Amino acid sequence: MTLLQTYLKQPKIQKVLNRKPGEEGFSLIELVVVIAVLAILSAVAIPAFVGVQDNAQAAAVKNGLVNGIKECVVRDADQQTDLTFTSVQSFATSTAFSGFTIAHNGSDSCMNAVATPTTAKNATHSTFTVVMTNGVAVKTCGTAGRPGCTAAGW
Repeated sequence: MTLLQTYLKQPKIQKVLNRKPGEEGFSLIELVVVIAVLAILSAVAIPAFVGVQDNAQAAAVKNGLVNGIKECVVRDADQQTDLTFTSVQSFATSTAFSGFTIAHNGSDSCMNAVATPTTAKNATHSTFTVVMTNGVAVKTCGTAGRPGCTAAGW
């Protein structure tokens, strides 16, 4: 016997050679089952991700407000005379945060800041304010239950 004949008589090779066309791959039922499982998983997962972007935008703008107040406090501790709202780097660009506009809250002091939602698309957002008085920062939000806002504030 030749080497080729010995090779072709091995059980694994015989199994491959005896396979008929169309026997490989997945059946239609297997594919339908996989699609059904994926549909169920996506139906469960999608509601968990609704509002994630709104929460992220609210968290970013709140962090920006707090950083601006901290920067203002440091400028005050360094006895810098310019404590206007626009002198603080964190407040230099009023539209730096997606979905919000940052402005001074009343006086032009950097110790008062407010973030308001910019468009109707962001109607689910609340207005966030930070006011620094006597060394205490008071943080408030407009509507409890909206992203980033609880009944106790933020």
